[in-house]
Amino acid sequence: MKGYRISLIATAWLATIGVATAYEIDCPTRINIKSDHPELEATPEGWQVSINKNRSLLLTSLGVYSDEPVKLFELKPEIGIIDGKKHDLTWQINSAYDENGNYVKCSYNGEEVQLAKKIDPSMKSCWAIYANDENQHTTAKLICSTSKLQEVE
Repeated sequence: MKGYRISLIATAWLATIGVATAYEIDCPTRINIKSDHPELEATPEGWQVSINKNRSLLLTSLGVYSDEPVKLFELKPEIGIIDGKKHDLTWQINSAYDENGNYVKCSYNGEEVQLAKKIDPSMKSCWAIYANDENQHTTAKLICSTSKLQEVE
């Protein structure tokens, strides 16, 4: 029985070797913002500013950046293979060129509002999945892996 238990533990441990670790970052589908009274340099005569206090913004897109998105180093997606599966939108990340790491940016209402999140530095590649929710709003998910990106030839 003791030998069987050790064999079972060894088999379970060996099964984990070579398995890539993955994690997901989901962009929120909708965000709510509070609009402040805009400051106009001069309000045209006879006009007043209409205030729309609160609004919802819908997700427009997802992007991957080298360094913080404010520095505008967006990485170009490419077709690639990660963990044996082909994906249309892939990125190799956390390379020697990415000194300050990589970030995912979720954009709302075009580029009106962006949310950014740092990607775990142990990840080596990512792919994006876009879909529509039950209300036909765009959803986006970034899935990252510790495996390196393989180029499609």
